Amino acid sequence: MYSLNRSHITYIINLMIFALLMLTLILTGPTAFAEDKKQIKIEQFSLNRSVAYFGEEISASVTVSVQPAFREKVLRLRYYLDDNEIGTQTITEFDPTGNANSVFSFNGAAEGRFLFRVILDIDGGKIQADEVSRQLAILSLPGGMSETQLAGIDDETAPTEDPSPGKPDLEPVQISFNIASPRVGQKIQITSKISNIGDVQADNVLIRMFINGQPYGDDITMNIAAGTQANIETEYLPANEGKKDILVLINPEGEIDEISNRNNLLSKILVVRPAEKATKLEETVAKTEIETTKKDRANLVVYIETISGVHYTTDGKVRIYITNNSQTVETKPFTMGAQLLQGSQGKLWLIRKPVKALKPGETVTLSLSWPENQFSTSNLYVATADIEGVIDETDVRDNNTRPFRVVSTAVVDQIPAFTIERPRKGERLVDNRKLEIKWKSNGDTGKRIRISVLDNETKDKILSSVTSNDGQHSIDLTILDAGEYMLSINPEDSTEVLASSVFYLAAKRPSEAQKLLSPKAGTSYRGGQEVKIIWPESIRKTPGLRLDFFLQETSNKKIVKLNKTPVDAASVGISLQVPDDGSLFGIYTLNVKTPAGKQLARSGEIVLLPNFVSFDQPESDKSKDEIIADLEIARTSFNGKNLEFLVMNNGPAEISASALVGYKFTSYFVRKVPIVSSEDLVICQSSLLAELPQGEGQIISLGRNPDCPLGEREYGSKFVYVVNHFTLPKLLSQRLIDPKPLNNLSKFYWPE
Repeated sequence: MYSLNRSHITYIINLMIFALLMLTLILTGPTAFAEDKKQIKIEQFSLNRSVAYFGEEISASVTVSVQPAFREKVLRLRYYLDDNEIGTQTITEFDPTGNANSVFSFNGAAEGRFLFRVILDIDGGKIQADEVSRQLAILSLPGGMSETQLAGIDDETAPTEDPSPGKPDLEPVQISFNIASPRVGQKIQITSKISNIGDVQADNVLIRMFINGQPYGDDITMNIAAGTQANIETEYLPANEGKKDILVLINPEGEIDEISNRNNLLSKILVVRPAEKATKLEETVAKTEIETTKKDRANLVVYIETISGVHYTTDGKVRIYITNNSQTVETKPFTMGAQLLQGSQGKLWLIRKPVKALKPGETVTLSLSWPENQFSTSNLYVATADIEGVIDETDVRDNNTRPFRVVSTAVVDQIPAFTIERPRKGERLVDNRKLEIKWKSNGDTGKRIRISVLDNETKDKILSSVTSNDGQHSIDLTILDAGEYMLSINPEDSTEVLASSVFYLAAKRPSEAQKLLSPKAGTSYRGGQEVKIIWPESIRKTPGLRLDFFLQETSNKKIVKLNKTPVDAASVGISLQVPDDGSLFGIYTLNVKTPAGKQLARSGEIVLLPNFVSFDQPESDKSKDEIIADLEIARTSFNGKNLEFLVMNNGPAEISASALVGYKFTSYFVRKVPIVSSEDLVICQSSLLAELPQGEGQIISLGRNPDCPLGEREYGSKFVYVVNHFTLPKLLSQRLIDPKPLNNLSKFYWPE
């Protein structure tokens, strides 16, 4: 009886415990489910690249899941670089499981290391948002190029929908290798597929390739029709192992006006294996590489804070940040270093520092003691993570910082120096030639400074301006040609240049030179007379502008420079005395240029004559009927041994032989320049009595003239040049007017 009762009691107790457990599960089940399932969630998120170049397209793929109660709501995806919102998308359609996919593409518009964030929420709703993030590094352009060299890559105003017709749109769509992972010394073919998705053909497309940030091979120029693609084959022979960053850049100078320049570059990593050592090792090596590519790898990203390429320090230390961007793999300990950007092969490291192993996502801050003699210099440096290559990484492009200078802002014992913030080194000015110069002063640099623009090749000073040392100044560069220039800054009371920066001016549409105010076209000047040269006021008002002056002969384009040193454009004008020694004899144009060769102004044709040249007076009898005929010495040359010139009647009037008294020709043979004796000059006279109908001519042969000893081509008759001139014939009953009297004179040099 006792055992039965005890069994009964045990059964009842167990039943109660079971009931209590079921009740607990019923009460806690919905809560647990709610914790496991968020109402809205970002299920998957990936970036097509964790490292990109400035201007290169980056794509984010996002998959979201939504509970049934919220599928009729408008969901919103917001994208950020750090705290700056760069885009928004709305999601309104889902598959039967409540999932939706979205792709967001953008171009890296600023250099640096960023946290790329994606936030999912309900537009106008108060439900808890979901957020994911990844590290993203955007690198400076390859080969030290500045962002303006892409000529409008930051085209925020470019239409994204329904773009304007009539423009090409160039895009590199694929980079491929005929050998996926070559060995050192194994030649491969790099195929770059270039597409024109615009409306019209692109002519003279410039295509440039970079390998590890340096230009490779010659630029390629080709035409690409609208809606077509072109393949470019490039041979590459890797000389050492490692990862090679292959980058293709289209239209680097921005000379082609495109619908958008934001899709003009594409990069891809090529892994080069060590050279083959033995055939028997091939299988082992291949197997090892396959295993290596399958496993997760670390990814180091190194970053330094700069302002316009300058890192400022108050305590003499340079701070470098290194992040392990991998989500799963810890690195080995490694060594980082800093060195000159443009050093020689095998250059020494300015600084070497060991770094501990970094956990996934971990960032380490390194405070490097910078050498005192390297502060506030013009030297550019680069910091590199893992200089010994001990870490197997997914991408090595972000192992280097952007180039930087180091400037100490410590007040004590500061060395006087300037830091040029604009123009940046290598900056290219395209459309706006008005340069806004910005700089910072370190130490005692004075209240006023001199800013100069020099031709970077010849170091000739082109523009110069004195201004207040207030950190900014505007200078007009519209007068300068395209090319490479240097801007320098020095204190007003010193010639020592304390800062300089090289920049470029891109080509622009040519503009016609202005007309000189003096001399006037058609004016004739004799030996000893003064020619006043006066240029337009717009040239005089250009600060710091300097001028050179050139005479150019009309007949053979020979050029004579008039000034030894450049002349200040602010002057009212200068005077030129015409020499009387035969060194200037003929028809010329006067050209005004900058020392760099840009033409600013020019005159019309003027005549410069020595005093031994004489002309008959023009017909003065006004009672005669006036006729017009353009008479011209159209050609002077040797015909065999004889020197000949052709006299043409270009009309409109015809001149008959019966009405003609005769042409008078004078030939001035200059045998030596300058003329110092009577033997250096021979003057010959000849005449012609013949009909000269409109459109026809007569040949005058000096070699057949017994009174002209220098009309034949032989050594004894050699001359420097001969000037032929004829005076207008005097007609019996008519007065002849020549509308183009300058072509009655010709100049011919002895052929060499």
